[in-house]
Amino acid sequence: MKLRSALFALFFVSGFAALVYQTAWHRLLGLFAGADTIAAALVVGAFLLGLGIGSLVAGLYADRLSRRRALLAFAICEVGIAVFAAASPWIFYDGVYRTLLPVAESRGAVFAVVFAGLLWPTFLMGCSLPFLSKAVVQRLEGSAELIGWLYGMNTLGAGVGAFVGGWFLIGTVGFDVAVWIGATLNLAVAAGGLWLARGTDLADEAAPPARSVDNAADRRLVLEWSTLVFISGFLIVALQIVWYRLAGVLLQSNGYSFSLVLAVFLLGDAAGLLVGARWIPRISDPRRFFFGMQAAAAALALGGAWAIYGAIGAGLLPATFVDHDIVSGRAGDTALIALLLAVVVLPASFVMGLSFPVVQKAVQRDIGRLGQRVGLVQLSNIVGNSAGSLVAGLLLLDLLGTSGTLKLLIAIGLAFAVLPLASGGSARWLLAPASLLAAGLVLFPSGETFWRRLHGLAERERAIVREDKTGLSLLKFTGEQSGRLYIQGHSQSSLPFATVHAFLGAVGPLTHPDPRRVLVIGAGTGGTPYAAAANPATEKVRVIEIVAPVIDTLRAYTASGGTSGIDRLLADPRFEIRVADGRHQLALDRGRYDVIEADAILPKTGLSGLLNSREFFEQVRGRLAPGGLYVQWAPTERTVETFRSVFPYVTLVHPALIGSDRPIPYSRERMFEMLARAPVDDHLAAARIDRAELRRWITEKNVEVLNTGATRPARAPNTDFFPRDEFYLNR
Repeated sequence: MKLRSALFALFFVSGFAALVYQTAWHRLLGLFAGADTIAAALVVGAFLLGLGIGSLVAGLYADRLSRRRALLAFAICEVGIAVFAAASPWIFYDGVYRTLLPVAESRGAVFAVVFAGLLWPTFLMGCSLPFLSKAVVQRLEGSAELIGWLYGMNTLGAGVGAFVGGWFLIGTVGFDVAVWIGATLNLAVAAGGLWLARGTDLADEAAPPARSVDNAADRRLVLEWSTLVFISGFLIVALQIVWYRLAGVLLQSNGYSFSLVLAVFLLGDAAGLLVGARWIPRISDPRRFFFGMQAAAAALALGGAWAIYGAIGAGLLPATFVDHDIVSGRAGDTALIALLLAVVVLPASFVMGLSFPVVQKAVQRDIGRLGQRVGLVQLSNIVGNSAGSLVAGLLLLDLLGTSGTLKLLIAIGLAFAVLPLASGGSARWLLAPASLLAAGLVLFPSGETFWRRLHGLAERERAIVREDKTGLSLLKFTGEQSGRLYIQGHSQSSLPFATVHAFLGAVGPLTHPDPRRVLVIGAGTGGTPYAAAANPATEKVRVIEIVAPVIDTLRAYTASGGTSGIDRLLADPRFEIRVADGRHQLALDRGRYDVIEADAILPKTGLSGLLNSREFFEQVRGRLAPGGLYVQWAPTERTVETFRSVFPYVTLVHPALIGSDRPIPYSRERMFEMLARAPVDDHLAAARIDRAELRRWITEKNVEVLNTGATRPARAPNTDFFPRDEFYLNR
């Protein structure tokens, strides 16, 4: 009993470290793969595939081991994970990102490199459960309960790791130090495993259980359950993709959203695993129970999304999520977040967790093949998880949107409910989830209706809604041709173009003496890139936008008769608009630009640290032509300090930072002279930009010359490894 308890504790710590790694490695590999959702799905898929391979190999090997050797194998795996983790910041940043970036133009090459980079640690992580199952379980009787407890404790540790890592460690010490803390924990787990192995009874060292003769019936049983587990794994991770999209909009896609949803999902799954392990003796028909849990999970996922939709419509929840910074740390907001995730994510993940111990009860019929069965079931689940991530994230959201994807998953859940009902027996309790799922297929709102409600729109208010795998865009009309654009739940910009965006776009090209080539990262409603073409000398404005529906929204706006400069932006051959990750594209671009601009992005937004880090500013400086200017918003003092540590010449024209390798020729007189030119005035007037207000901005905004030929070291800069401003709750 003491051995089991100690192993449960060790596996908890191992799971904690694994999720710290996953959170950090996902970000570091995103620099190579890109920060868009396609790259994220590829990274997750590669991570899961490595786990599955490790599970399969360890499952085939574990049954040859005694308890002691299984513990030693587990400890060796933990040492291997720790060694890799300690070196991983260098491997993924200097090795993969800096060295192999040129091959990242190919999605296939991205997956191959990421898979190869993750194979060592994920393979060893996948080996853990089969090895520990062999060490813990000695008799067939009660094996499913023990394996359920073992996996449950590991998943519980993973959930705590996702929460502590995402909400405390990374924002307090940075990605690299968080990974090194995880490596230290893995070494401690390895030491614990070695210590326990020393005390394991030597009597079983020479006599591992004999393997019985395999037979066709057993093979069919395992194949059938592996198929069911694959579908279940697909279902739960595809639901998780839907939850990320939903919670991302409600929580405004900040730096904490991903780890929060993942933590709640894992904690719910762990609770289900542990409760399921206790319920095992009471379950007489594993198949019927398993089918019922899949149906119930799908019904609860549907019910959670439907409940949020209905509660906003009934006034029970605020209709202003998109206009309120809910991740604020305030007690009322924290309680609201807890309520949202308790309704949307927790119930379905708990019910899904009940399934794993039941599957073990169904397949564990031979103590001599215990490790193999654990490995095969885990492999099937992981491959299903990977398929769910890739298919839902790359295909279903693209073709069906969030609402349509949820309905497809509802149909899978309904099939799980109908099959036991059709076979008769005591399955009447499935009538309730089956009825809810059937109703959801017919009555759950369409994507446009759903997202309109979650953005607080009344029934008669006009809006344009566009969604695909890269994200969600909604333009809320406030007048005939005016409106506000929301991207991933954030209020980003407005029509007609706000003065701040016109100023950020125009200040660089109107200051530079010959701005022929201009690059703008981020489109928004188009105000910044449109104003960036105000200088008649500009021959090309390249615009990079990471969320494709933003461009689709602008096209739909012009198709409906809207102008506000959008029509010119989309039709003028000087503009080249591309959907991609701006930082990734800048790294791959071998060209030089006279002006580079980053459209204003809130520093609290998830992944915003990639555009505010010292390394990004160095990358921008390397892509500027001699005397070129980089312009961006100055949202925080730390951003200004980081900026000054890279550019030797810096002028702050509030709120715009301008950096260069040469003296910056900014002056109010030149700005007024340029604005008075007919081509410039006509360009701005065509977009209904308030030129009088723009002139007042130039007159009233303070001008500070911050660097005059030398960079200034920053005390605590934003870096790729430590994006301090993005993790604002830790400050």
